[in-house]
Amino acid sequence: MSVRYPPALVGTAKRERQKANRQLRLQELAKEARKEKSKRVLLRSVLGIGAVVALVGIVYLVNRDDGSSVNGETTTTLSTDTPTKPDVSLPATIPTTLVTTVITEGTGEPAKVGDTVSVHYIGVTSADGTEFDNSYDRGSPITVTLGTGGVIAGWDQGLVGVKVGERLQLDIPSDLAYGASGKGNIGPDTALSFVIDVMSITPAG
Repeated sequence: MSVRYPPALVGTAKRERQKANRQLRLQELAKEARKEKSKRVLLRSVLGIGAVVALVGIVYLVNRDDGSSVNGETTTTLSTDTPTKPDVSLPATIPTTLVTTVITEGTGEPAKVGDTVSVHYIGVTSADGTEFDNSYDRGSPITVTLGTGGVIAGWDQGLVGVKVGERLQLDIPSDLAYGASGKGNIGPDTALSFVIDVMSITPAG
């Protein structure tokens, strides 16, 4: 025995199924749209974070300018590592005037009177090469403020114009060293020769 439904009821049921299918499809499309929107929001967030990180890096590099900014002053620094202790080439004759010989070129702004310069050095007597002092073995550079008389005149004059990373030799006559009195194991009227590595320069402020 079979049941026959009136054509009107059959058509109504079909339309209801179609309507339900359309609603289901719309729900699925809405869900997909929400997923796509979430992906776009996440992508924009990631890109935004990346842009901020890149901007911070650029600002750091610009402010750094091959040095670091402290209280508005820029300290240009080569490295904290101690350079290899150099040999000193003795001058052909005992120096009677200050002689500056650049062994390795430096970079950046040259040091001026009033600037503070951090250096490693080795010092010998110009006549026979007897070493009397060096900072390399101690592993710690010394700091000099140029033009203040804190060091011998040969250094005060010879370090003006140096650059970070520069290695130079200063051959200094006795009158720009310790003169007629000498000092410690340096005898009177002794000319001195130094090889110096410039580690950092802090401008006068």
